[in-house]
Amino acid sequence: MNIVTVVPGIQGEVDRATGCINWQGSKFGNGYARKWIDGKTVLVHRLVLESKIAGFLGSGYFGCHTCDNRSCINPAHLVVGTAAENTGQMIGRERKTPRRKSIPGIGILSIAQLREIQTKYLSGTIKNHLAKEYGVQHETITKILQTNIPDNFTTVSPNFLGEIQDSGCIIFQGSKDGPGYGRYLKNGKSKSVTRAVLAEKLGYELPASMDACHTCDNPSCINPEHLWAGTRSQNSLDASKKGRTQGKSHPLSNAKLEWEKVREIRQKLAAGKRMKDVAQEYSVDRKTIHDIKYHVTWKEEGQEVPLPRMGGHLERKLTFAQAIEIRERIQAGESLAKIAQEFGVSRNVISDIKRNVTYRGELN
Repeated sequence: MNIVTVVPGIQGEVDRATGCINWQGSKFGNGYARKWIDGKTVLVHRLVLESKIAGFLGSGYFGCHTCDNRSCINPAHLVVGTAAENTGQMIGRERKTPRRKSIPGIGILSIAQLREIQTKYLSGTIKNHLAKEYGVQHETITKILQTNIPDNFTTVSPNFLGEIQDSGCIIFQGSKDGPGYGRYLKNGKSKSVTRAVLAEKLGYELPASMDACHTCDNPSCINPEHLWAGTRSQNSLDASKKGRTQGKSHPLSNAKLEWEKVREIRQKLAAGKRMKDVAQEYSVDRKTIHDIKYHVTWKEEGQEVPLPRMGGHLERKLTFAQAIEIRERIQAGESLAKIAQEFGVSRNVISDIKRNVTYRGELN
């Protein structure tokens, strides 16, 4: 990995194929690099332009990418332009596609229904009849008939707009969070699009202990065929197998440990030292040591990742019979803290047993 300093305090990774210098820190959902400065979030590519053109930050001009890579902070790929020039570049390079709000009827009708309306109108059905048939206003029908719907746009149940990619992914066209996962509002609260799509596919809501996982590793994908339900441990193991959790893989990572210390930790654990003691020695929590021991994180290239036992945990301190007893005592009203102390485990272990996160399968 080739990390270079663009301006003091701003670094990025060089892509030798394109010449882009890709920001490795926090990004907005749309991919633009961001940095927290003096109590507010600032676009990193604008900071870079400010270093080239004094006073740019305070101007009303846009920072445009000649490379069309929003994560790029290479000064050679950045130019100043007006809003009209920026939009003109987007259209000229075919980067501008209709937004969710620019397609009338979305949220009420599917893309297939919108195309049906356009086909029926061309076949002679009048607007009033179409409005009545599809339960929308006459004005909405007029706007639908005037809209050019891209061939690769589709609707994923329950009615999310997506763009079909050559890879088979369907990219959500609404709001996204920092990592790129789709979000939507329901009863005034922000909800996960992937969880909603997977719930529709499975026919039931996912419990809080389960994740909506991607086989394609694309956070913005909402193709139901690319989604599966897994525990947090299964999701972490899947990420590790695919090389998506490599510990401190570059200088900008916030990992607390180095590979040298990780190997020391594994040697001490192999020699019989307790995870609790090792965690205290290296000033990290026990879960960090647990994940290092079983290669959930800090996985060496080519290493196989051990699979967890049924229930999601790699190491058990209790038997299934004890788990049954614990559930019965919880139902009888005993406190989790008291039970945890008696069995010599943490309160979290007892909480997971109570919620059927662990010690499932043979009990149900």
